Amino acid sequence: MINLQSGLNKYVKLNGKVKAWLLEEISDVRKKPFYEDDSREAGRLDGRIECAENLLEQITKWEKK
Repeated sequence: MINLQSGLNKYVKLNGKVKAWLLEEISDVRKKPFYEDDSREAGRLDGRIECAENLLEQITKWEKK
Protein backbone atom coordinates (compact mmCIF):
# COMPACT_ATOMS: atom_id res chain seq x y z
CA MET A 1 0.00 0.00 0.00
CA ILE A 2 2.88 2.38 0.77
CA ASN A 3 4.40 1.85 -2.70
CA LEU A 4 1.05 2.59 -4.35
CA GLN A 5 0.62 5.77 -2.31
CA SER A 6 4.19 6.82 -3.03
CA GLY A 7 3.71 6.23 -6.74
CA LEU A 8 0.47 8.18 -6.73
CA ASN A 9 2.09 11.09 -4.89
CA LYS A 10 4.93 11.17 -7.43
CA TYR A 11 2.40 11.15 -10.29
CA VAL A 12 0.41 14.01 -8.77
CA LYS A 13 3.58 16.07 -8.24
CA LEU A 14 4.84 15.37 -11.75
CA ASN A 15 1.47 16.14 -13.30
CA GLY A 16 1.31 19.43 -11.41
CA LYS A 17 4.83 20.37 -12.51
CA VAL A 18 4.09 19.55 -16.15
CA LYS A 19 0.88 21.58 -16.13
CA ALA A 20 2.59 24.51 -14.39
CA TRP A 21 5.40 24.43 -16.96
CA LEU A 22 2.92 24.35 -19.86
CA LEU A 23 0.99 27.31 -18.44
CA GLU A 24 4.25 29.21 -17.99
CA GLU A 25 5.26 28.38 -21.57
CA ILE A 26 1.92 29.72 -22.85
CA SER A 27 2.26 32.87 -20.74
CA ASP A 28 5.88 33.38 -21.81
CA VAL A 29 5.05 33.17 -25.51
CA ARG A 30 2.11 35.56 -25.18
CA LYS A 31 4.35 38.12 -23.43
CA LYS A 32 7.12 38.04 -26.04
CA PRO A 33 6.80 40.55 -28.80
CA PHE A 34 7.80 39.25 -32.18
CA TYR A 35 8.66 41.18 -35.22
CA GLU A 36 6.53 40.57 -38.25
CA ASP A 37 9.56 40.68 -40.51
CA ASP A 38 11.01 37.68 -38.62
CA SER A 39 8.73 34.91 -39.86
CA ARG A 40 10.99 32.17 -38.49
CA GLU A 41 10.71 33.49 -34.95
CA ALA A 42 6.95 34.00 -35.34
CA GLY A 43 6.66 30.41 -36.56
CA ARG A 44 8.64 29.08 -33.60
CA LEU A 45 6.51 31.03 -31.14
CA ASP A 46 3.32 29.82 -32.81
CA GLY A 47 4.60 26.25 -32.61
CA ARG A 48 5.52 26.57 -28.93
CA ILE A 49 2.14 27.91 -27.90
CA GLU A 50 0.22 25.45 -30.09
CA CYS A 51 2.12 22.50 -28.63
CA ALA A 52 1.71 23.70 -25.04
CA GLU A 53 -2.00 24.44 -25.41
CA ASN A 54 -2.75 21.13 -27.10
CA LEU A 55 -0.78 19.10 -24.57
CA LEU A 56 -2.50 20.87 -21.69
CA GLU A 57 -5.87 20.17 -23.31
CA GLN A 58 -4.97 16.49 -23.79
CA ILE A 59 -3.84 16.12 -20.17
CA THR A 60 -7.19 17.56 -19.06
CA LYS A 61 -9.03 15.03 -21.22
CA TRP A 62 -6.96 12.15 -19.81
CA GLU A 63 -7.66 13.31 -16.26
CA LYS A 64 -11.41 13.18 -16.88
CA LYS A 65 -11.29 9.54 -18.01
